[in-house]
Amino acid sequence: MTASWPNAKMLASIVPVFLLIMLGVAIRQSRWMPDDFFPSVEKFSYFIAFPALLFTGTSRLDFHGRLVGELALATLLPTLVVAGIALLLLLPWRALPAASRSSVVQGAIRPNSYFGIAVSALFFPPQTAALVMLALALCLPAVNLLSILALSWWSGSQAHLGKVARTLATNPIILSTLAGIGASLAGLALPAPLMNTLDILGKSALALGLVSVGSGLVFSLEGLRPAALALTSALKLLLLPLVAYQVCALFGLPEAVALAAGFYCALPTAPNAYIMARQLGGDARLMASLITMQTLLAAITIPATACFR
Repeated sequence: MTASWPNAKMLASIVPVFLLIMLGVAIRQSRWMPDDFFPSVEKFSYFIAFPALLFTGTSRLDFHGRLVGELALATLLPTLVVAGIALLLLLPWRALPAASRSSVVQGAIRPNSYFGIAVSALFFPPQTAALVMLALALCLPAVNLLSILALSWWSGSQAHLGKVARTLATNPIILSTLAGIGASLAGLALPAPLMNTLDILGKSALALGLVSVGSGLVFSLEGLRPAALALTSALKLLLLPLVAYQVCALFGLPEAVALAAGFYCALPTAPNAYIMARQLGGDARLMASLITMQTLLAAITIPATACFR
């Protein structure tokens, strides 16, 4: 696997994404919209538009055949490896508050699906973009489970198993992804008017989600934890894609799988992680800083990590 992504084309695909993110920054900083605008947009995107996008995308994927197992191996195994490394590094780090540890775990493994879907659709051919969507479908339930477990373990108020189960069972990202996978496996075809409605909702998710990402970026040094910030970003943006490419090379996986898996693993952390940290007792301030730093660094690290192949 010696080929590398054409960096100029990759940057041309990333720039529109960053322009939408910067639009969110500009709207927030200028206070052009009322204070409740972005919370409302985030809620609509998180509970309606993004689940519609995930359902329609995953329901059209083919989950049969060898390719699914290969992609699961190339994405889930590196995710578990990096989560394990993060845990080993956190256990002796007594100076780091417990809530911050859960944010490190989230920041090390959760992908920004808005970013990934938007860039892959612009940069990759349809077949590879579909593999990126498949990687998200395979991994989102797992990374959400790991994130919720970390938050439950390290939050200020320990969550009981029942509360964790309820959180998982009501998570719209997990539910919509599993519903799409189920529809695909069952060969279920929704009526065209309903599917077209979901398609329209799904298309709105990327623009709204990216603008919302921009609105949530934090450009303040107050309360910053630079060591945790640097470690987590290195784990997510550098180590995770490196492990993914090594797994692909070790098991002799196809080039298309390696390309989609490496791109998926190189994505910056998800803005939804901030919402989850805020709701479940994590370090929301550190999470916001991680989202900001990784989103900005991704323009450099995503093309750069292609050199690992």
